[in-house]
Amino acid sequence: MVLFLPLVLVLFAELATLAAVRSLSKTYDSDFYLPGGVAFAPQAQNRKLLLACSFELVAWSWWALWVARRTGLFEPPAWMVSNQASAIGIPVFYALGMLLLLGVGRHLGRFSDLRMTLADGSELRPGDLMRPLSLALNAYGTLVLLLPLLLYLGF
Repeated sequence: MVLFLPLVLVLFAELATLAAVRSLSKTYDSDFYLPGGVAFAPQAQNRKLLLACSFELVAWSWWALWVARRTGLFEPPAWMVSNQASAIGIPVFYALGMLLLLGVGRHLGRFSDLRMTLADGSELRPGDLMRPLSLALNAYGTLVLLLPLLLYLGF
């Protein structure tokens, strides 16, 4: 059952990513451009975040099925959780999701010194938008350390 522990971190990371999506959606009417024509583009960043969420969910659903099969709780089709497919599928989907999350964070970081005034008069800084995203990245990064340890200890 300890092997299911990473799924708690994944749930936390997914909620943090969705909080970042919600924060970015407040800025849809903001048009900012850096010198060189780099657009703030909150809608495009939200699409990337949602795609990253789906990649991460696929990877960790695969992990959950592999653990369920290993512990005998559930017997999914063998092709779905074969050792070769899991050894390739989980890291590939995880890496794609992480690359998208890092790309959005890097993009928002370029705008970190801006201060946006929203339609309701409140102010928002892109650094505030990055806070939930950094929580998600830290949680996913913790999984990189936790999984090999769990597998090494033989759980």
